[in-house]
Amino acid sequence: MRYHDILRDVETNLSKEKANQEMEMTEYKEDFFNMSVGSLKAIMMHSKEILENLENPQVKENLTESWLQGKIAITEDYMRTIHDFIMYVSEAADSIEAADKPGLWENIRKKKEREGKKYRPAKPGDKDRPDPEAWKKAQK
Repeated sequence: MRYHDILRDVETNLSKEKANQEMEMTEYKEDFFNMSVGSLKAIMMHSKEILENLENPQVKENLTESWLQGKIAITEDYMRTIHDFIMYVSEAADSIEAADKPGLWENIRKKKEREGKKYRPAKPGDKDRPDPEAWKKAQK
């Protein structure tokens, strides 16, 4: 076999492997989509059933349980968070490219490695000092 034939075969195999990985990722995402939609429909169905039965004395009594109020408050918070993420977070924030970018701590580690014994943390006002928002984000 000639050298360029080997290269072509390697490129073809890599291309096929990449296509298979993309297809698997698509199927994986489709499964998550279907599970999420099913869960959202179940939440909606159960909520609707409770609201439609507010005149039932047993339902009314059960809604006065103090521990239940805590569960409902947490559920409301989770649903608001889910809603806001789904409706307002851009695709770029969830992309692989965003995850591949080094974070603040990785940048600091690289600077320490680069400067060795001469490393000194940037002081407030230095051009390479992270802004307060970056520090807060890195603490999470």
